[in-house]
Amino acid sequence: MPYLINGKMIHLLLPIHSISVNKCKVVFSDKRGKKHIQLQDPMETKHFLNWLLTEASRT
Repeated sequence: MPYLINGKMIHLLLPIHSISVNKCKVVFSDKRGKKHIQLQDPMETKHFLNWLLTEASRT
């Protein structure tokens, strides 16, 4: 399931190897490599991380 952020679709290619969070910036790496995501506020960051961890747990 893709995730829509600021009009851009984020697609994952599981498994996720690492996740790093700093305020409203999330960096994660999957099979395709590293992806840098800049989010608007802490609440949006929490929603994105929840989605990311849910998708990662499906493997």
